Amino acid sequence: LKGFNGGFHDGTFGYVVPYYNGRYFGKVARFGLQDFSSVEVLDLSSRDPDLKGFSGGFHDGTFGYVVPDHNGRFFGKVARFRTVVSPTTTSSSA
Repeated sequence: LKGFNGGFHDGTFGYVVPYYNGRYFGKVARFGLQDFSSVEVLDLSSRDPDLKGFSGGFHDGTFGYVVPDHNGRFFGKVARFRTVVSPTTTSSSA
């Protein structure tokens, strides 16, 4: 895992925002802040191929959000995922 652009935490987990690792990608990685040894990956681009190449992110206590930037072209789909459970559910809006 490499090529992230920004990150955020929710007090329990740290999240890194996918950007570019030789190609634009959409894998959000999350890791436990207590031991840094557990890592989970959510592939946003498996839900929508446009969801890759983000620049920064934030959370609201329930959801994490990644800010769209460039995925080969500039785009405007914000991706949202739950932070309170395993990051398996995604949604996006233009």
